[in-house]
Amino acid sequence: MARPAGTVVLVLLLVLPAGAGGDLPVRRALQAARESTGCAGAVAENPQIIVTAKHCVKGQTLRVRLSTGSERTAWVVAVNDASDQAVLFLEEPADVEPLAIVRRRQIPGTVLYFEGNPERPRFQSARLDRVGRCPSLPDLPNALFTSIDGRPGDSGAPLVDGAAAIVGLVHGGARCHIATPADPLARLVDHVLGRGVVETTRAVHARAKVA
Repeated sequence: MARPAGTVVLVLLLVLPAGAGGDLPVRRALQAARESTGCAGAVAENPQIIVTAKHCVKGQTLRVRLSTGSERTAWVVAVNDASDQAVLFLEEPADVEPLAIVRRRQIPGTVLYFEGNPERPRFQSARLDRVGRCPSLPDLPNALFTSIDGRPGDSGAPLVDGAAAIVGLVHGGARCHIATPADPLARLVDHVLGRGVVETTRAVHARAKVA
C-alpha cells in the first residue's frame, strides 16, 4: 500500500514492564523500548505516546513500525527545540506498559543504563558525570554529561535508572556524550496528555479523512 507523501517510517520496539521476569529487568525494558529511523526512542507514560529526539523526526506525520511488525500512523504533537525532544502520538495504543519518566533532579554519580540503536544494541551501565551546558545544545542549561559509549544512530534512545524509568534521551554531540534531561520531556508529555493536544490532533485528522 502506498504511503502518503512526506511520511517517514520509524521502527519502534515495544516496552515490557520492568518487572517482567528474567535476571536483568532493566535490560529487558530497554530491549523493548526502542525505535529507529536511524535513531531510537521509547513508549513513555501512555501507550499512545512515543518520545524521541527532535532532530530524528522529519515532517508531521509518520508511519511507526512496531516490534511485532505492524505499522501505525503517528503524529508529532509536541517539540522542544532547546532540549531537542519530540513527542509523537500513535493513532492506536501500543498494547504494552510504557516506561515512566523520572520527575526528580538527577545527581552526578548516578548509575544509568543504556542500549542504543536497535540495529546494533549494546547494553551498558553508565555514569552521570555532571549536569551543565553543552555546545550542541546552547539553550539547555542542564544537559546530562555521561560516560555512555554513544554512536551515530543512538539519538533518542532512553537512558534509564535502576527502576527502568527514563532519566534522559540520548542527544549525542561530537564533543560530549550527552543526554537531554527528563524534566522538559515530562513537561512535554504532560502538556500532550493534559491540555487537549491529543483530542485536537484526533479531531483535525478525522476532519481530514472526511474531507
